[in-house]
Parts: sequence; structure tokens; C-alpha cells
Amino acid sequence: MKTRCCCSKRYLLAFFSLLVSVGSILMSVSLSSCSSSVKSSLLLSADSLMEIYPDSALSILESISSPQKLPRADRALYALLLTQARHKNYIALGDDSLIKTAVEYYGDKKKSVRAAKAHYYWGATYGEKGYTSFAVDEYLTAIRLMPVRDEFLAMIYDNLADCYEKDDLYDIAIEAYRQAYQILEGGSQQTYPLRGIARICLLQNKKDSALLYYQKALDYALVEQDSSLIGALYHDLAMVYNEKKDYVQADKYVSKAMIMQGEDAVNVCLSKAQIMLNLNKLDSASYFFSKNIDQLNIYGKAVCYDGMHQIAKKTSNPQLSSSASFLRLNV
Repeated sequence: MKTRCCCSKRYLLAFFSLLVSVGSILMSVSLSSCSSSVKSSLLLSADSLMEIYPDSALSILESISSPQKLPRADRALYALLLTQARHKNYIALGDDSLIKTAVEYYGDKKKSVRAAKAHYYWGATYGEKGYTSFAVDEYLTAIRLMPVRDEFLAMIYDNLADCYEKDDLYDIAIEAYRQAYQILEGGSQQTYPLRGIARICLLQNKKDSALLYYQKALDYALVEQDSSLIGALYHDLAMVYNEKKDYVQADKYVSKAMIMQGEDAVNVCLSKAQIMLNLNKLDSASYFFSKNIDQLNIYGKAVCYDGMHQIAKKTSNPQLSSSASFLRLNV
């Protein structure tokens, strides 16, 4: 659900002096009650760039020498911002020693955005390591500490829902997605929790409800003209119709997904193959099963070989059937 944009380091160099000069102004409008004790204008500049230019924020933070010598408030903000910048730039967070500096400083008693962010990113660190229950605890703490209902709170609910979904706690997961949607309703990000709700409905075998929420999400994505999300939702709808055995509708939506994402989108291509097989269009099914097979993981390859085996049986081709069976057994 995060929006990540990047700018070049040339931008950073061109405006660096300006950002530093307005540090005192940024200090007065910072989001945390602790900001008044932060002395580093570099930290405040990085903070101001974080949402739109996380790569530039990361460059500023990495330029700070000897962060261990910073005053305590600055060290806490540095730890929080560096963790946040790494996360936004898809860099593994590693152990939790860095973010714990922020957690210990901001605490878990008084509501503040920075306290909430510290616990959220501690949860994200746990999540990366697969410690879902610990991640859930930190996300719940972050929710409790948030003083406002905004997009960041919605993002916490979204990640909390993802944790519950991984543990097959679908009823709790769907409520978390609904909380996120209530916050985002009417805004540009509302599509994401709707898609989450739809996915949970499908996992619960509530196919009609899944169609309803996917279609609603698609309507909003079309308004926003978000091409990548539109393509993903076309694929989602194709999968639901395939589950409902409405293969004509499934083909309609998977074809739209392929137009948006291209035939090199391996998951869409595999779905197209399965739908063609269900429509008994065996030549097309064989083409799409074979097209991107080398790019698939072991599970995707197994689906391909199983599909090829079914095609071989339907076309009475024992040689192809034997080859597919051998490959399937040796995936």
C-alpha cells in the first residue's frame, strides 16, 4: 500500500543547501512532540523527503558520520528514519538493534506518530524474519499509539491484516482490512484494502462476495487510472470466474490482464493456460503452459507439467504424456 517514488542524487545535491537552511522551520512543524529537542537539520530534511523521495532521504541519512555521537533525541530519530528509509527502498532491515533505539526512546505510553512508527517498523522487522506473532503485537501497539486516523494508520491495519491472513485467521483479517478501508474511503488508496477483503472472501469460498469487492476495487482503480493495479485486478477477477467455472468470463478478464501486463507476466500467462485448458482450447493452452516455464518456481512448474499431461491425455499423445509425467515427477 505504500507509494514509493525516487529522485536522482542530482536533485539531492542541487537542493541540499536549501533543505539544510530550512531545518529550523521544519523543526517547528514536525509530527512528534519530541521534535523540539532534535538538533540535526539533516535529520529533519531526511524526514521531510521520506514519503516522496525515500532514496534521497536514505542518502542524507547515510551521509551522517558517527551517528552514535548524536544527542539522544537525534539518535532515536536517526534510528527510526534509517529503518523507515531502508524499508521504503526495499532493503532488508536485518536485526532489530537499530529500531529498538527508537522504540526505547519514544516508549509505548504516550500517543505520538513517532512512537507509533517506531513500533510499526519494529513489527516490520519481526515480519521480515517470519515472527508473525511478534509482528502482530507491535502493529497493535502502533495502532494504540497513533494520535490520528490517517493513511499511516491504514497501512498498519493493512499489514496487520496480512499477518492474520498468513495465520489463516480470516475473520480477524477481514476486519483489519475493513478498518483500513474506513480510513481510506474516498481517497486514492482505498483500492488496496478492498482488494484485501476480496482476497479473504475468495479464501473463505465466498466467490460472489469476492467478485463484488474486486469489481468495486477495479472501479476505483479505473478512476485513478492506475494501470498496474488495473491489470492485477483483471487477473484477480479472472481467477474468481475460473473458480466459479465461468470460463468465458475468466478468459475475458485474463485477456484484459495480458493486454495490461503483457505475455511476459508469468502468473497471468499461467492463468491463461489453465483457462484455455478449461475451455478445451488445447493448442492455446499448450502454448501458454510452455511460454514462461523457465521463469516459474517449483510450484508453478508443477502446474505447467500437470497441465501439459492433461493436454497429452486429451490429444491421445502418449509420448507427450510420458514426458510431462516424467518432468512432473522430477520438478
